[in-house]
Amino acid sequence: MALFRILEPTTGNIVIDGIDIASLNLLDLRSRITIIPQEPILFSGSFKLNLDPCGIYREEELWRALDLAHLGAFMRTLPNGLNSQVGECGSNLRCVL
Repeated sequence: MALFRILEPTTGNIVIDGIDIASLNLLDLRSRITIIPQEPILFSGSFKLNLDPCGIYREEELWRALDLAHLGAFMRTLPNGLNSQVGECGSNLRCVL
């Protein structure tokens, strides 16, 4: 909560790479850090939406990321590729993940 400045510290500071995060704009801070959960989470919608919810990457970049994660071959077997829909909570991927 403190890393994303959802809760602001009353004392002390958090410094990442020599930068006090309190000095950063919230949008800049939150768009540049992430937390990787221990459990995979997929949202209803397309795989493309799950990979790039803000729509800022080209499709080629998404395919490259999938290939690096060794998921590209599986995704290419889906009839609609990145536009295929994710089942509820990823239920159509249980055998893959």
